[in-house]
Amino acid sequence: MHSCIPYEGNAMIIDTHTHLFADDQAAYPIHPDAMYRPTTPGSAELLRTQMDEAGVDRVFTISPWPYQWDNSYALDALKKHRSWLAVGVLVDPHDPKGPDTLSDYVEKGVCGLRIQGKILGLDPLDDPRTTPLWSKAADLGITLDVNAAQNEYPQVANRAKEFREMPIVLDHCGYISEELAPAAPTVEPVLRMSEYPNVYAKLSFLGGASSGGYPCEDVHWMVREIIDAFGAERCIYGSNFPTKQYNTKLTYDETIRLFSEAVDLSDSEREWVIGRTAQKLWRWG
Repeated sequence: MHSCIPYEGNAMIIDTHTHLFADDQAAYPIHPDAMYRPTTPGSAELLRTQMDEAGVDRVFTISPWPYQWDNSYALDALKKHRSWLAVGVLVDPHDPKGPDTLSDYVEKGVCGLRIQGKILGLDPLDDPRTTPLWSKAADLGITLDVNAAQNEYPQVANRAKEFREMPIVLDHCGYISEELAPAAPTVEPVLRMSEYPNVYAKLSFLGGASSGGYPCEDVHWMVREIIDAFGAERCIYGSNFPTKQYNTKLTYDETIRLFSEAVDLSDSEREWVIGRTAQKLWRWG
């Protein structure tokens, strides 16, 4: 067994799953048809404060769905905070102009795209009508986050085979909402995805899968099985900031402590999960 001691290495710590909400909702309005609204602060400034308190160096943020296809706040935050903030956008996969829109975003410094299916009531993730957007992401050389339920993973597998050179990240390992999460904790569909070398596992599910709060010991076995299948070089951690909105059993600090000290990992595994893998997937500066 590996010794479960706090991480004391020198590797950069990178949080790979955050969402930003502007304090000024007049300047950055929530879409009137939003399926939910933010109930807690989530600004870039608040995130930076919590990062400093937790010892996190950099983050990747994904524009949240309450803004729908409007990525304005994340893009404006990127202009101010390029040294520590990387951005992934949402683009309507059915919009004929979507590929061109994505190209414009990448020219502005965006380095990620998130695609969703069942959770938004959209078409299957391998629907040919959405292929142009997937193809453009591959051509641009960016990482694609897919927010899919575990029973959508066969569709993701089809995409992984179609776009073998594009990194595809499994957001939350399928624990994408209380309604779509597995009835009992399982990683079997996730493990099957490890056969595709361009697929990565985002270990941001512990708070949702666990029956309790920190240190979520009842689901550490899930992390172990995923890392054993994928290798730590294809695994990353994420906080789901703002945690009061999206990860209510954990504080921001606890999300990194899970992987810096609580979960039983080797020193090498810790370094990959908390930062080294992320450095391969996104860019800062």
